[in-house]
Amino acid sequence: MTVDEQSSPARGSVGLLLRRLAIVAGISALIIIAGSGYGIYHVYSGHIIRSAEEDAEHISRVLIDEQRDLLFTLGADGKEKLFVDPMYQDVLDRRLRRFLHSFQIVKIKVYDAGGVVIFSTEPALIGKIDAENFRLLRALQGRPDSHLENKGSVRDLADEEKLDVDVVETYVPVRVADTVVGAFEVYADVTRYRREITTIVVNSILILGGILLAVFGIAFIFVKKATGRVAEVQQQLHAMATTDALTGAFNRGTILARAREEISRIDRRRKQKDDYDLSFIMLDIDHFKKVNDTYGHLTGDQVLREVVARVQSTVRDYDLFGRYGGEEFLLLPDASFKGAVAAAERVRLAIKERPFVFAGPLLKVTVSLGVATARPGEHDLNLVLQRADQGLYKAKAEGRDRVAWIDPEQSG
Repeated sequence: MTVDEQSSPARGSVGLLLRRLAIVAGISALIIIAGSGYGIYHVYSGHIIRSAEEDAEHISRVLIDEQRDLLFTLGADGKEKLFVDPMYQDVLDRRLRRFLHSFQIVKIKVYDAGGVVIFSTEPALIGKIDAENFRLLRALQGRPDSHLENKGSVRDLADEEKLDVDVVETYVPVRVADTVVGAFEVYADVTRYRREITTIVVNSILILGGILLAVFGIAFIFVKKATGRVAEVQQQLHAMATTDALTGAFNRGTILARAREEISRIDRRRKQKDDYDLSFIMLDIDHFKKVNDTYGHLTGDQVLREVVARVQSTVRDYDLFGRYGGEEFLLLPDASFKGAVAAAERVRLAIKERPFVFAGPLLKVTVSLGVATARPGEHDLNLVLQRADQGLYKAKAEGRDRVAWIDPEQSG
């Protein structure tokens, strides 16, 4: 396994960061759009309610001025109070309907100071007391109160039934010399504004959504580029920390760290897989000093790179391989002792059978390899490496260009 073939922590962390930023941006955009749509709807609805309340107050003042003779009478204390003589209910009803015909009013009621309905465009309501209506009580205390609601069905002043109607219900205090003597309840039909509100909200959401998409999109592109550069730097630093600069294989610190990880997990892996073995191959280039002395260090560097390339092309992707020091390398094949010996032989042949071609003369390069396998219960990496190293020196002592190992019982 080479460093380039590992899943880079930097790349993974940057990708995770970008995904989280995209999720946060998407959620933020949805919250902003939903909140804005809700706010716009309520702001515009509030405007409609205020306009309807102002119209209701204006209508109430005009009605009081024009129908005072039918709406007021003198009380026992000599002060005016709201009162409609039953004999003139029909007269007042005709006058109000005629006056309100040009307005979007569907119903009107008049209350006296005690909350009793003394007039209504729905005659059946006259005489009823609405003492628990807190909105009426607010009006009788001198404060107007308006509320937008949807009615499934109402009858307008022309006695025609209207379905699915939006109305603003307004309670308007009626004052005489700064004293509240009753209230008007005015129902204004504002259904005509429903489509207008919907259009405004939808268009606002679309515009805002487009702006947010553009802003977040541009920001995401900049962040992606910036984090991409950071990831590249992190990858370079990671490679510098874990890779041998000359050959591209793991450096000594990394290959030993990975070897320690593997040997620390050996018992658990053996429990999961009965025939699991952890093997080590120590590789050394034969007569490498002679290559440097004869052809120069640049050629020696080319030999090292070519040896690494041939080893990596021979072993499996998940096998661990790194430079141990100088012209020595360490290979951890995921194999039993016999499998490791076979792997070492394949590596030896891959290097020997094809000459090394550089700018100068053809070079015939060979390697010596020592094999060792971790014993059951063995957790000391140094002991396994020592046996592999002893196998390597045995191969050199027996004439080089071969694979060798020592008898575990004789190695101590």
